[in-house]
Amino acid sequence: MNSSSTSPARTSLGFLLVGILGVLIGALVVAWASGKIFRESSPLPAIQPASAAIGARSSPELEQRIIAAVKAAEPSVVLIKSTLRGQQINPFYQMFGPGFGPQQQPFTLHASGSGFIIKRTGDTALVATNAHVIYNADSVQVLLSNGQQVKAERVGSDIRTDLALLKITGANLPQALPLGNSDALQQGQFVLAIGEPESFQNSVSFGIVSALHRHDITAGGGQVGPPPIRYADLLQTTTPINPGNSGGPLLTLSGQVVGITAVVDPQAQAIGFAIPMDVAQPILAELETHHSISHPYIGVYMESLDPQIDNYLHYRGTGVVVANVIQGSPADKAGLQQGDVIVELNHHKVSTPDDVSKAIAADKIGDRVSLLVWRDGNLQPFDVTLATEPETLPQG
Repeated sequence: MNSSSTSPARTSLGFLLVGILGVLIGALVVAWASGKIFRESSPLPAIQPASAAIGARSSPELEQRIIAAVKAAEPSVVLIKSTLRGQQINPFYQMFGPGFGPQQQPFTLHASGSGFIIKRTGDTALVATNAHVIYNADSVQVLLSNGQQVKAERVGSDIRTDLALLKITGANLPQALPLGNSDALQQGQFVLAIGEPESFQNSVSFGIVSALHRHDITAGGGQVGPPPIRYADLLQTTTPINPGNSGGPLLTLSGQVVGITAVVDPQAQAIGFAIPMDVAQPILAELETHHSISHPYIGVYMESLDPQIDNYLHYRGTGVVVANVIQGSPADKAGLQQGDVIVELNHHKVSTPDDVSKAIAADKIGDRVSLLVWRDGNLQPFDVTLATEPETLPQG
Protein backbone atom coordinates (compact mmCIF):
# COMPACT_ATOMS: atom_id res chain seq x y z
CA MET A 1 0.00 0.00 0.00
CA ASN A 2 1.41 3.38 -1.04
CA SER A 3 1.38 5.95 1.84
CA SER A 4 2.10 9.83 1.73
CA SER A 5 2.52 10.45 5.53
CA THR A 6 5.96 10.96 7.42
CA SER A 7 6.93 8.89 10.42
CA PRO A 8 7.31 10.63 13.83
CA ALA A 9 10.96 9.38 14.24
CA ARG A 10 12.24 11.00 11.04
CA THR A 11 10.52 14.30 11.89
CA SER A 12 12.21 14.48 15.29
CA LEU A 13 15.66 13.78 13.76
CA GLY A 14 15.22 16.60 11.26
CA PHE A 15 14.37 19.15 13.96
CA LEU A 16 17.46 18.04 15.93
CA LEU A 17 19.84 18.56 12.98
CA VAL A 18 18.39 21.97 12.20
CA GLY A 19 18.81 23.02 15.84
CA ILE A 20 22.44 21.95 16.00
CA LEU A 21 23.23 23.77 12.74
CA GLY A 22 21.60 26.91 14.09
CA VAL A 23 23.66 26.82 17.26
CA LEU A 24 26.92 26.48 15.27
CA ILE A 25 26.05 29.35 12.94
CA GLY A 26 25.11 31.53 15.88
CA ALA A 27 28.38 30.82 17.64
CA LEU A 28 30.37 31.74 14.54
CA VAL A 29 28.48 35.02 14.19
CA VAL A 30 29.05 35.93 17.82
CA ALA A 31 32.76 35.06 17.60
CA TRP A 32 33.21 37.17 14.45
CA ALA A 33 31.29 40.09 15.91
CA SER A 34 33.10 40.04 19.24
CA GLY A 35 36.51 39.77 17.53
CA LYS A 36 35.73 42.73 15.30
CA ILE A 37 34.53 44.82 18.21
CA PHE A 38 37.67 43.93 20.25
CA ARG A 39 40.00 44.84 17.41
CA GLU A 40 38.30 48.16 16.73
CA SER A 41 37.85 49.32 20.31
CA SER A 42 40.90 47.90 22.20
CA PRO A 43 44.04 47.56 20.00
CA LEU A 44 46.62 45.28 21.65
CA PRO A 45 49.96 47.09 22.16
CA ALA A 46 53.13 45.47 20.77
CA ILE A 47 55.28 43.80 23.41
CA GLN A 48 58.71 45.52 23.82
CA PRO A 49 61.76 44.26 25.68
CA ALA A 50 62.29 45.86 29.09
CA SER A 51 65.71 47.18 28.01
CA ALA A 52 64.15 49.05 25.09
CA ALA A 53 61.65 50.69 27.40
CA ILE A 54 64.41 51.72 29.81
CA GLY A 55 66.55 53.03 26.95
CA ALA A 56 63.67 55.07 25.58
CA ARG A 57 63.26 56.81 28.93
CA SER A 58 66.97 57.33 29.70
CA SER A 59 68.40 58.31 26.28
CA PRO A 60 67.10 61.91 26.26
CA GLU A 61 68.35 62.46 29.81
CA LEU A 62 71.80 61.00 29.00
CA GLU A 63 72.00 63.05 25.82
CA GLN A 64 71.20 66.27 27.68
CA ARG A 65 73.84 65.53 30.31
CA ILE A 66 76.47 65.07 27.59
CA ILE A 67 75.43 68.27 25.82
CA ALA A 68 75.51 70.25 29.09
CA ALA A 69 78.98 68.90 30.03
CA VAL A 70 80.38 69.75 26.59
CA LYS A 71 78.92 73.28 26.57
CA ALA A 72 80.36 74.00 30.01
CA ALA A 73 83.83 72.58 29.33
CA GLU A 74 84.53 73.42 25.70
CA PRO A 75 85.45 77.12 26.16
CA SER A 76 88.24 76.11 28.57
CA VAL A 77 89.83 73.59 26.17
CA VAL A 78 92.57 75.09 23.99
CA LEU A 79 94.67 74.30 20.94
CA ILE A 80 98.43 74.39 21.57
CA LYS A 81 100.77 75.05 18.63
CA SER A 82 104.50 74.61 19.16
CA THR A 83 107.43 75.39 16.88
CA LEU A 84 110.83 73.69 17.03
CA ARG A 85 113.86 74.97 15.14
CA GLY A 86 117.23 73.27 14.87
CA GLN A 87 119.97 71.87 12.68
CA GLN A 88 119.99 68.50 10.91
CA ILE A 89 122.76 66.69 9.07
CA ASN A 90 122.68 67.06 5.29
CA PRO A 91 122.59 63.46 3.95
CA PHE A 92 124.05 64.53 0.57
CA TYR A 93 127.05 66.07 2.34
CA GLN A 94 127.55 62.80 4.24
CA MET A 95 127.44 60.72 1.07
CA PHE A 96 129.27 62.97 -1.41
CA GLY A 97 131.18 65.48 0.69
CA PRO A 98 131.70 69.23 0.06
CA GLY A 99 130.00 70.62 -2.99
CA PHE A 100 126.62 69.15 -2.10
CA GLY A 101 125.43 71.81 0.28
CA PRO A 102 126.38 72.64 3.86
CA GLN A 103 127.21 69.93 6.36
CA GLN A 104 124.14 70.86 8.40
CA GLN A 105 120.84 72.34 7.34
CA PRO A 106 118.30 74.29 9.41
CA PHE A 107 114.86 72.79 9.92
CA THR A 108 111.58 73.97 11.40
CA LEU A 109 108.97 71.60 12.81
CA HIS A 110 105.42 72.46 13.82
CA ALA A 111 103.40 70.36 16.23
CA SER A 112 100.02 70.74 17.86
CA GLY A 113 98.09 69.30 20.75
CA SER A 114 95.44 70.17 23.27
CA GLY A 115 95.29 71.55 26.79
CA PHE A 116 92.82 72.98 29.26
CA ILE A 117 92.71 75.82 31.75
CA ILE A 118 93.33 74.38 35.19
CA LYS A 119 93.69 77.64 37.12
CA ARG A 120 92.73 81.27 36.47
CA THR A 121 93.45 84.42 38.44
CA GLY A 122 92.23 87.61 36.80
CA ASP A 123 93.85 87.99 33.38
CA THR A 124 96.31 85.12 33.98
CA ALA A 125 95.57 81.43 33.48
CA LEU A 126 97.52 78.19 33.75
CA VAL A 127 97.07 75.57 31.04
CA ALA A 128 97.73 71.87 31.69
CA THR A 129 98.92 69.67 28.84
CA ASN A 130 101.32 66.85 27.97
CA ALA A 131 105.06 67.48 28.05
CA HIS A 132 105.49 65.79 24.67
CA VAL A 133 103.19 68.41 23.09
CA ILE A 134 105.74 71.18 23.79
CA TYR A 135 108.91 69.08 23.92
CA ASN A 136 111.97 71.18 22.97
CA ALA A 137 109.68 73.87 21.51
CA ASP A 138 111.22 77.29 20.84
CA SER A 139 107.83 79.00 20.90
CA VAL A 140 104.31 78.03 21.95
CA GLN A 141 101.01 79.63 20.95
CA VAL A 142 97.61 78.94 22.51
CA LEU A 143 94.42 79.31 20.49
CA LEU A 144 91.26 79.74 22.54
CA SER A 145 87.87 78.43 21.45
CA ASN A 146 86.72 81.99 20.65
CA GLY A 147 89.51 82.34 18.09
CA GLN A 148 91.80 84.46 20.28
CA GLN A 149 95.47 83.47 19.96
CA VAL A 150 97.95 84.27 22.73
CA LYS A 151 101.61 83.56 23.32
CA ALA A 152 102.23 80.99 26.04
CA GLU A 153 105.02 80.96 28.59
CA ARG A 154 106.38 77.63 29.77
CA VAL A 155 105.95 77.36 33.55
CA GLY A 156 107.43 73.87 33.78
CA SER A 157 107.42 70.45 32.17
CA ASP A 158 108.42 66.91 33.09
CA ILE A 159 108.92 64.51 30.22
CA ARG A 160 109.22 61.53 32.57
CA THR A 161 105.57 61.92 33.65
CA ASP A 162 104.54 63.61 30.37
CA LEU A 163 103.02 66.63 32.11
CA ALA A 164 103.52 70.33 31.47
CA LEU A 165 102.15 73.67 32.61
CA LEU A 166 101.83 76.84 30.51
CA LYS A 167 100.87 80.40 31.46
CA ILE A 168 98.77 82.70 29.29
CA THR A 169 97.54 86.22 29.84
CA GLY A 170 94.66 88.13 28.29
CA ALA A 171 91.27 89.67 28.89
CA ASN A 172 88.14 87.56 29.36
CA LEU A 173 89.95 84.24 29.64
CA PRO A 174 87.71 81.18 30.17
CA GLN A 175 87.16 79.75 33.62
CA ALA A 176 89.22 76.87 34.97
CA LEU A 177 87.66 73.43 34.63
CA PRO A 178 86.59 71.73 37.87
CA LEU A 179 88.77 68.78 38.87
CA GLY A 180 87.30 65.43 39.81
CA ASN A 181 88.45 62.42 41.82
CA SER A 182 89.92 59.87 39.42
CA ASP A 183 90.34 57.38 42.28
CA ALA A 184 86.53 57.23 42.50
CA LEU A 185 86.12 56.20 38.84
CA GLN A 186 84.58 52.83 38.16
CA GLN A 187 85.07 50.47 35.27
CA GLY A 188 82.25 51.04 32.79
CA GLN A 189 81.65 54.67 33.79
CA PHE A 190 80.81 57.11 30.97
CA VAL A 191 83.50 59.67 30.09
CA LEU A 192 84.03 62.40 27.47
CA ALA A 193 87.20 63.56 25.73
CA ILE A 194 87.42 67.06 24.29
CA GLY A 195 90.35 67.99 22.07
CA GLU A 196 91.52 70.66 19.69
CA PRO A 197 93.35 68.97 16.83
CA GLU A 198 94.30 71.72 14.39
CA SER A 199 92.43 70.26 11.44
CA PHE A 200 89.35 69.26 13.47
CA GLN A 201 88.97 71.75 16.28
CA ASN A 202 86.35 71.34 19.01
CA SER A 203 86.28 67.55 18.70
CA VAL A 204 84.22 65.65 21.28
CA SER A 205 84.19 61.89 21.75
CA PHE A 206 82.27 59.64 24.11
CA GLY A 207 83.04 56.28 25.70
CA ILE A 208 83.57 54.42 28.94
CA VAL A 209 86.38 53.73 31.37
CA SER A 210 87.43 50.29 30.19
CA ALA A 211 90.19 49.68 32.76
CA LEU A 212 91.91 51.32 35.72
CA HIS A 213 95.60 51.41 36.68
CA ARG A 214 97.23 50.24 33.47
CA HIS A 215 100.96 50.00 34.16
CA ASP A 216 104.15 50.20 32.12
CA ILE A 217 102.67 51.58 28.88
CA THR A 218 105.49 52.94 26.72
CA ALA A 219 105.08 55.43 23.88
CA GLY A 220 107.13 57.94 21.92
CA GLY A 221 110.70 57.80 20.82
CA GLY A 222 112.02 59.01 17.50
CA GLN A 223 114.75 60.98 15.82
CA VAL A 224 113.28 64.39 16.62
CA GLY A 225 110.50 63.85 19.16
CA PRO A 226 110.74 63.09 22.86
CA PRO A 227 112.46 59.97 24.19
CA PRO A 228 110.34 56.91 24.99
CA ILE A 229 107.98 57.67 27.87
CA ARG A 230 107.03 54.87 30.26
CA TYR A 231 103.73 55.67 31.93
CA ALA A 232 103.46 54.17 35.41
CA ASP A 233 99.68 54.51 35.90
CA LEU A 234 97.04 55.18 33.24
CA LEU A 235 93.29 55.06 32.74
CA GLN A 236 92.22 53.01 29.73
CA THR A 237 89.18 54.29 27.85
CA THR A 238 87.17 53.44 24.75
CA THR A 239 86.73 57.17 24.12
CA PRO A 240 88.36 57.84 20.74
CA ILE A 241 91.46 59.99 21.16
CA ASN A 242 92.08 61.67 17.83
CA PRO A 243 95.46 62.95 16.61
CA GLY A 244 96.02 66.29 18.33
CA ASN A 245 93.86 65.40 21.35
CA SER A 246 96.91 64.78 23.55
CA GLY A 247 96.80 67.03 26.60
CA GLY A 248 93.05 67.55 26.52
CA PRO A 249 90.71 66.71 29.40
CA LEU A 250 88.93 63.44 30.08
CA LEU A 251 85.65 64.41 31.72
CA THR A 252 82.83 62.81 33.66
CA LEU A 253 79.28 63.57 32.58
CA SER A 254 79.14 66.14 35.37
CA GLY A 255 81.97 68.04 33.64
CA GLN A 256 84.79 67.27 36.07
CA VAL A 257 88.30 66.53 34.78
CA VAL A 258 89.38 63.05 35.83
CA GLY A 259 92.26 62.57 33.40
CA ILE A 260 94.58 64.12 30.82
CA THR A 261 94.50 62.26 27.50
CA ALA A 262 97.98 61.12 26.62
CA VAL A 263 98.35 58.26 24.18
CA VAL A 264 96.41 55.95 21.89
CA ASP A 265 97.24 52.43 20.76
CA PRO A 266 97.70 52.85 16.98
CA GLN A 267 97.34 49.10 16.36
CA ALA A 268 93.96 48.76 18.06
CA GLN A 269 90.51 50.30 17.94
CA ALA A 270 88.97 52.18 20.86
CA ILE A 271 91.97 51.82 23.15
CA GLY A 272 93.18 55.14 24.50
CA PHE A 273 94.93 56.13 27.69
CA ALA A 274 94.78 59.11 30.03
CA ILE A 275 96.88 60.19 33.01
CA PRO A 276 94.64 60.03 36.11
CA MET A 277 93.99 63.46 37.60
CA ASP A 278 94.91 62.27 41.08
CA VAL A 279 98.35 61.37 39.67
CA ALA A 280 98.69 64.58 37.65
CA GLN A 281 97.58 67.11 40.28
CA PRO A 282 100.58 66.94 42.66
CA ILE A 283 103.01 66.95 39.73
CA LEU A 284 101.37 70.00 38.16
CA ALA A 285 101.39 71.72 41.56
CA GLU A 286 105.13 71.08 41.90
CA LEU A 287 105.73 72.37 38.37
CA GLU A 288 103.85 75.56 39.27
CA THR A 289 106.05 76.06 42.34
CA HIS A 290 109.45 74.71 41.29
CA HIS A 291 109.13 74.67 37.47
CA SER A 292 110.74 71.23 37.21
CA ILE A 293 110.82 67.83 38.87
CA SER A 294 114.07 66.05 39.66
CA HIS A 295 114.43 62.36 38.82
CA PRO A 296 117.52 60.23 39.55
CA TYR A 297 119.12 58.43 36.62
CA ILE A 298 122.24 56.44 35.70
CA GLY A 299 122.24 57.28 31.99
CA VAL A 300 121.89 54.05 30.02
CA TYR A 301 119.47 52.77 27.41
CA MET A 302 118.61 49.14 28.06
CA GLU A 303 117.08 46.18 26.26
CA SER A 304 115.85 42.81 27.43
CA LEU A 305 117.94 39.81 26.55
CA ASP A 306 116.74 37.48 23.80
CA PRO A 307 118.32 34.50 21.99
CA GLN A 308 119.76 36.71 19.24
CA ILE A 309 121.48 39.04 21.73
CA ASP A 310 122.63 36.07 23.82
CA ASN A 311 124.27 34.49 20.79
CA TYR A 312 125.89 37.75 19.73
CA LEU A 313 127.35 38.35 23.19
CA HIS A 314 128.03 34.63 23.88
CA TYR A 315 126.16 35.09 27.15
CA ARG A 316 123.97 32.58 28.95
CA GLY A 317 122.06 33.87 31.93
CA THR A 318 119.65 36.54 33.14
CA GLY A 319 120.07 40.31 33.14
CA VAL A 320 119.59 43.44 31.06
CA VAL A 321 121.86 44.46 28.19
CA VAL A 322 123.18 48.02 27.95
CA ALA A 323 122.22 49.19 24.45
CA ASN A 324 123.87 52.61 24.79
CA VAL A 325 125.57 54.78 27.40
CA ILE A 326 124.80 58.51 27.48
CA GLN A 327 127.99 60.52 27.26
CA GLY A 328 128.81 62.33 30.50
CA SER A 329 126.17 60.41 32.47
CA PRO A 330 126.83 58.67 35.82
CA ALA A 331 127.08 55.33 34.00
CA ASP A 332 129.61 56.77 31.58
CA LYS A 333 131.69 58.18 34.43
CA ALA A 334 131.56 54.83 36.24
CA GLY A 335 132.87 53.00 33.17
CA LEU A 336 129.85 51.13 31.82
CA GLN A 337 129.96 50.25 28.13
CA GLN A 338 127.62 49.27 25.35
CA GLY A 339 127.13 45.50 25.41
CA ASP A 340 127.50 45.16 29.17
CA VAL A 341 124.88 42.99 30.88
CA ILE A 342 123.55 44.26 34.21
CA VAL A 343 122.99 41.12 36.28
CA GLU A 344 122.32 42.66 39.72
CA LEU A 345 121.44 46.06 41.16
CA ASN A 346 122.09 46.56 44.88
CA HIS A 347 122.55 42.77 45.18
CA HIS A 348 119.13 42.01 43.67
CA LYS A 349 118.90 40.16 40.35
CA VAL A 350 117.30 42.06 37.45
CA SER A 351 115.78 40.57 34.31
CA THR A 352 114.00 43.48 32.55
CA PRO A 353 114.72 47.17 31.94
CA ASP A 354 111.73 47.96 34.17
CA ASP A 355 113.45 46.19 37.07
CA VAL A 356 116.36 48.61 36.78
CA SER A 357 114.19 51.70 36.17
CA LYS A 358 111.93 51.03 39.15
CA ALA A 359 114.90 50.42 41.46
CA ILE A 360 116.56 53.66 40.35
CA ALA A 361 113.29 55.63 40.74
CA ALA A 362 113.02 54.43 44.35
CA ASP A 363 116.45 55.95 45.18
CA LYS A 364 117.45 59.58 45.58
CA ILE A 365 119.77 61.86 43.66
CA GLY A 366 123.26 61.45 45.09
CA ASP A 367 122.69 57.84 46.22
CA ARG A 368 125.27 55.29 45.18
CA VAL A 369 124.00 52.07 43.60
CA SER A 370 125.99 48.87 43.22
CA LEU A 371 125.86 47.06 39.88
CA LEU A 372 127.12 43.59 39.07
CA VAL A 373 127.93 43.57 35.35
CA TRP A 374 128.88 40.77 32.97
CA ARG A 375 131.48 41.80 30.36
CA ASP A 376 133.45 39.53 28.05
CA GLY A 377 132.85 36.46 30.16
CA ASN A 378 133.65 38.05 33.51
CA LEU A 379 131.53 39.54 36.32
CA GLN A 380 132.64 42.98 37.44
CA PRO A 381 131.25 45.30 40.16
CA PHE A 382 130.51 48.97 39.41
CA ASP A 383 129.43 51.74 41.78
CA VAL A 384 127.31 54.45 40.15
CA THR A 385 126.33 57.73 41.84
CA LEU A 386 122.86 58.82 40.73
CA ALA A 387 122.50 62.29 39.20
CA THR A 388 119.59 64.48 38.14
CA GLU A 389 118.09 63.38 34.85
CA PRO A 390 118.14 66.22 32.31
CA GLU A 391 114.86 67.03 30.61
CA THR A 392 116.40 66.59 27.17
CA LEU A 393 118.23 63.33 26.57
CA PRO A 394 120.07 62.23 23.43
CA GLN A 395 118.36 59.44 21.59
CA GLY A 396 119.58 55.93 22.27
